[in-house]
Amino acid sequence: MSRRRVLRTTAVTAVAGAGVAGVTGTASAGVFSGCDDWLEAPAEYPEIDLTSSNPTASNLEDEDDLVIYVHGWLGLETSTDQAYTLEEAFAENDYDVPVVAASWEADTLNYWSAESESETAGRRLASWLESDRIDLEDGTVRLVGHSLGGRVCLETLAALGEEASVDDVALVGAAVDDDSVCTDGEYAYGIATSADAVSNYHSENDDSVCYGYDIQSLSSGLGCGGADCEGGLVTGDSGSTPENYTDVDVTDAVDDHCDYTKPDVGCVPELVDDFE
Repeated sequence: MSRRRVLRTTAVTAVAGAGVAGVTGTASAGVFSGCDDWLEAPAEYPEIDLTSSNPTASNLEDEDDLVIYVHGWLGLETSTDQAYTLEEAFAENDYDVPVVAASWEADTLNYWSAESESETAGRRLASWLESDRIDLEDGTVRLVGHSLGGRVCLETLAALGEEASVDDVALVGAAVDDDSVCTDGEYAYGIATSADAVSNYHSENDDSVCYGYDIQSLSSGLGCGGADCEGGLVTGDSGSTPENYTDVDVTDAVDDHCDYTKPDVGCVPELVDDFE
């Protein structure tokens, strides 16, 4: 068993003994940190609406190269601002590509409800991708998922199965169990079959995932220390990660949960290097 998992299990056990309700406010406050200073998106910014059972896109032109940005918990109202912020960060790194916001029902103070909604959003995004509204075969489509948006991206891959695939998936500060991408995990098959490459950008400075996610989910977060396939106190070895999955440690570049995709800070240069 890894030292990280031992420490996390010990901490979570202590929290569980004290009662989750007593610490939920602290975890929630961590998620808010640094998430209120996005750049303001222009009017009529391109957006995919995943709040409906029939997802639709607005202000989206035909593009051969496209990045779809998926926000996290409590990010619905700022979805286009977050996507535009990423687009500007790309531009600063000489990566000229349109970014479209994928907006889903994440604005609830009930974390577990938002987590459940992320599964629905992932299936809807997969449905939109498969509906011939975008050319997955000849075009270049990349997904970037922040926090719970990372779970949406992984649910999308799981829903696509072997029928279609995207080029790249970048998980940033992913609020997902750290063994869910391992061979025996729920997302391994989708990663292996529905994307050319999946990269997980994680930071041990991300308190929202390193501590908040532990408390909310009683499990270690993928966005903190990367994948951990060595098993826990009562579970066996989870195998290894798929060959097209890579952990990228950006602890030195990312100091906060919402800094990953911002200009001048975060890890956008690493994303650009991997995309190109």
